Amino acid sequence: MTDDAQTPAEDPGYLARTGEAVSEDGSIAPVIGGLPAVEGSAWDVGAPLGERGADLAEEQGQALEQASTAGVVGDIHLGTVVVNVQDMRRAVDFWAAALGYVQQEQDWNPEFMKLADPSGRGFPVSLQLAVEPDEEPVRVHLDLYTGEQARHVERLIALGATRVADWPYPAGADFIVLRDPDGNEFCVIDHP
Repeated sequence: MTDDAQTPAEDPGYLARTGEAVSEDGSIAPVIGGLPAVEGSAWDVGAPLGERGADLAEEQGQALEQASTAGVVGDIHLGTVVVNVQDMRRAVDFWAAALGYVQQEQDWNPEFMKLADPSGRGFPVSLQLAVEPDEEPVRVHLDLYTGEQARHVERLIALGATRVADWPYPAGADFIVLRDPDGNEFCVIDHP
């Protein structure tokens, strides 16, 4: 190893390249379901293995049990998240700019459009024309993760989003609630 080489624990891109999380002491643990380790969970790589070993074994057993039902589930999987909109052009312009996505279809459909991450990494978002605005409370929303929360909140507001001023934020909230131009709520999460 050269003097400028990083250990896995010092390398912020290690998780993305390997699918393994590294604790400060250099121990390595897998990331389940593509999600990074979460503090306080059995997969919290900051906790010594001894404290989480039993929980890990239990979670692995549950994962194996769930995998055994895969034959029943078959090929069903989540394909996209659909957002109801009132103005298709405005919604396509907003969400494409907000996420850096592109239209998946070549032909314009005024009732349904799918946006995709050009790199293929992100999850697709579909936009569906709704005759009337959704009734509150909105039961599903998008969470956008970023290490540059303040910059992206301002960028999204400049694109046409609005801040939800009366949201009951808990103490220490790591999210900011916005509404897209159609009034759909979404969160910008401080998640480096």
